[in-house]
Amino acid sequence: MSKKKTVVEFDLSPITAKRMLVEAAKDSGRIFFVDHAEKRMKQRNITRTQVIRCLTHGVITEGPFRNIKGNWQLKIETLSAGDPLTVVAVLDRDNKGNCVIVITTYK
Repeated sequence: MSKKKTVVEFDLSPITAKRMLVEAAKDSGRIFFVDHAEKRMKQRNITRTQVIRCLTHGVITEGPFRNIKGNWQLKIETLSAGDPLTVVAVLDRDNKGNCVIVITTYK
């Protein structure tokens, strides 16, 4: 008789998600940008520094929720030089720890 192992997945709270964002943002090498995000940043004159600041100091306004790919997705907002800045990102984990994948950004 074989025993089936089951994995219990817990919901990710906004507080835990924020801690993960801040932890990953301490090392900019833990923040990855998809091509779409890079294009939008260039179009909208948004710098990597502004994105990292949003991740560390911004407020989660949507999520975290599981997107259609099963990743924890969130929307983070802050003010940057007096203008609103929004970053849509997913949280992931690899063998080096937590990381953030930036999907898009807009003002």
